[in-house]
Amino acid sequence: MSLKIFLTSDLHLGMKFAGYPKVQSELTEARFATLENLVQRANHENCNLFVVAGDLFDRVSIAKSNIIRAAQILSEFQGNLVTVLPGNHDFIIRGQNDLWAIFKESSGDNVKILGDRQIEPLHHYDLDVHLYPAPCEAKHSDENHINWIKELPKNEDVTFHIGVAHGSLEGFSPDFDKEYYPMTVSELNDCKLDIWLIGHTHSQYPVRPSSQDRIFYPATPEPDGFDCMHDGKAWIIEMDETKRINPSSLTTGTYRFQHGEAELNRSSDVETLLKKYSSNDYKRTLLKLKLKGRLPTEEYKRLPCLKENIEEQLFYIHWDDADIFEKITQDIIDKEFTEGSFPHKLLSSLADDIEDVEALQIAYDLINEVKQ
Repeated sequence: MSLKIFLTSDLHLGMKFAGYPKVQSELTEARFATLENLVQRANHENCNLFVVAGDLFDRVSIAKSNIIRAAQILSEFQGNLVTVLPGNHDFIIRGQNDLWAIFKESSGDNVKILGDRQIEPLHHYDLDVHLYPAPCEAKHSDENHINWIKELPKNEDVTFHIGVAHGSLEGFSPDFDKEYYPMTVSELNDCKLDIWLIGHTHSQYPVRPSSQDRIFYPATPEPDGFDCMHDGKAWIIEMDETKRINPSSLTTGTYRFQHGEAELNRSSDVETLLKKYSSNDYKRTLLKLKLKGRLPTEEYKRLPCLKENIEEQLFYIHWDDADIFEKITQDIIDKEFTEGSFPHKLLSSLADDIEDVEALQIAYDLINEVKQ
């Protein structure tokens, strides 16, 4: 038999986005819309197994309505089974986790929580698969939960042996203090499984996949901040009876976060910037834009208008024009300072040196501070 897996993780449903009050509700809602799209895509691709490798929810104290909604969305998967691993944000609390109790009650028969460190046979779901889960039981841990798998004998009558874990990978994940269930490639390989499906790090791994790869991180499917440099990702992974792997990366996100920089020194620079962000490609973009330069007086006065025009083309903008200055010319110096005065002489001499505009700006600002 062959097996087709849809792999996602780190949806962080219920994320607050309190730092974006103007678009908070849209960003929160987008994560549920993305989950719906993932299920629809998995159905369209005729996947057998849908795997959420941790952090389906942003925290354990999630609203009940959000838990029920997520369970109902996942229950729409038309393949054999959905499996959901508790991650370090939605970790499982032994004996008293309301989150996963509510989720289980609200899910269909084709949704399974991987809450225990034990082999999970999937023959009941017509899948010739043994899963080896490594669920999280706290937000932080300096030890991973895969060691129980290493010495287990693997049933040779089962076609696929698949590990599902959540945590950092040495050399890939930014876990400098080793507090997020740290794993190494050698530790994962020592478990002697056919493939590892892992969540936690919000970037996709491997970057350039091949049939030889056995460790996969899907990345977050919906970007969640300006440190997320991709458009949302997931994997579809096909395996045949020989254990040959065919991975396909998917782009899945609704919104994207981008950084932008521009230097504005003349009117043509302003027009170029406005034209760039007038494209429909930016309608769903949150942009952190940093500007620098020295503009002629008229263009400098139009900066608020420029911001307003660009803002209309984007979903959200963080505008930083602290390094944009009015270009100091001799006309400005003559208007503001008495001819023959010390400020006039100093600034005029600096204005003659076209290569040292920074010194002119600093002197101008300091003189104006003293005047005030």
